[in-house]
Amino acid sequence: MSNRPFPTARRSALPKAMLASAALLLAVAACKPVDSQSVTGSTLPDDYRVTHPISIEEAVDTMDVPVGMNSQHLTGGMRANVQGFGIKFLNSRSAVIAIVVPRGSANARVAGWLASEIQDALVGAGVSPKSIEMRSYRANKAEASAPIRIAYARIAAKTAGCGPWHESMMAGKDNTNYAAYGCASQQNLAAMVDNPLDLLYPRAMTPADTTRRVGVLDKYRTNSPTQGDYSKEVGGTIVQGVGN
Repeated sequence: MSNRPFPTARRSALPKAMLASAALLLAVAACKPVDSQSVTGSTLPDDYRVTHPISIEEAVDTMDVPVGMNSQHLTGGMRANVQGFGIKFLNSRSAVIAIVVPRGSANARVAGWLASEIQDALVGAGVSPKSIEMRSYRANKAEASAPIRIAYARIAAKTAGCGPWHESMMAGKDNTNYAAYGCASQQNLAAMVDNPLDLLYPRAMTPADTTRRVGVLDKYRTNSPTQGDYSKEVGGTIVQGVGN
């Protein structure tokens, strides 16, 4: 058996300059910031407002009033529906509301009569006659129940539709948001907001309460307590030491 040493046990001599360079490179690499996206491995943003944004755009609200061949007047319920739609128009701050009457249909003449009653119902709800426009649309000649459409354009907050729910929130392995996360909340916010522009720009501040301001300043000048007195609440005493 040969006494020659095993080849893998041979030590290779590296120049000291190369060892110093390798140590410097390792030190620099340790200072490199870690990209958060490379850690999660997710292609979806963490902010649901980016994944499901709310857009401000123009929308058209409509209401169809059925017109039968034998209709003579608006019923009480139909008049109430029209007035409710008129109040929605007023709250939308839109400028024009249109009454669109069918033209050329079998019930066109009856629709013309009811259009006048619809206009009166809108005026009764507070809509200015100057804001009402009478228009028409071409209907099928054989159509005996072509409706009268009431419509107005408004600025609305909208989001893309939610779903389909193809992903289970419990099945994710990356500890990231699932695709539909936050969609329902964004839909509800867009539906509830009264003035969609509030989502983009702040409103001006309301005037200060002058009476309250004068009262506080008077107490300050006389070195009196300016805060409210809660000592006469239920029980006659204020809870002390809470949170201490």
